[in-house]
Amino acid sequence: EMLKAYLEPKLVESLIEDGCFVKQVQVGESHTTVLTTEGEVLTTGSGSYGRLGNFDSVDHVELLTRDVEAIAGGKSFALALKDGVIHGWGRNHKGQLGTGYGLSVDMYAMAEVPAPIEADELLGRKVVKIAAGHSHAACITDGGELFFWGMTLHLEPERVTSLLHTKIVDVACGQDYTIALGKDGKLYAFGDGKGGALGQASVKQQSQAELVEALAEKKVQSISAGWKHVACLVNED
Repeated sequence: EMLKAYLEPKLVESLIEDGCFVKQVQVGESHTTVLTTEGEVLTTGSGSYGRLGNFDSVDHVELLTRDVEAIAGGKSFALALKDGVIHGWGRNHKGQLGTGYGLSVDMYAMAEVPAPIEADELLGRKVVKIAAGHSHAACITDGGELFFWGMTLHLEPERVTSLLHTKIVDVACGQDYTIALGKDGKLYAFGDGKGGALGQASVKQQSQAELVEALAEKKVQSISAGWKHVACLVNED
């Protein structure tokens, strides 16, 4: 029964039986992370690389049983936001958990239980939003600052200084690229430009966040990033 494929949506009966109401769902390569309305994190699927956050395949993350505000998931890792602090677990071969240089980052690097990100850059800052891509992640602080890490580029959160001129209110991550939404409705992008995901009429790598000029005269309301494509909702008024 567990390995069956379904061609139509099927109700997850186990959540109903346990009286769980779902607030948010994140789907990875071989696992699913669920945040309930009670602030509890549940996981199911493949437990390899610690992606279930509990040493094995039991679908429950014991360390995050209440007051979790949001979750985000990449290919084989997950993040949870609780009390303004990010907790991460799963694969860490590209520094996507943001734990820094204290841990060896190689192809087998991982965290089997949720661990808080305690980077110097985030000390004294409260995180209000998180996002995860293929093998990197990003967050926004209550001051509207954007941080990102992973892709073997940064092993702990790094502030995006090119966006300090504006307050960031939303962020989304794809496969090695990031898009960010300013309070004024302007959209910014940086990272891998393959496939045109950065919206800059170029497929070049872009190390600094730059305004998406094609949308400069529009007010972007919401954003979404796939592995290699982007969608956004704009106000035409």
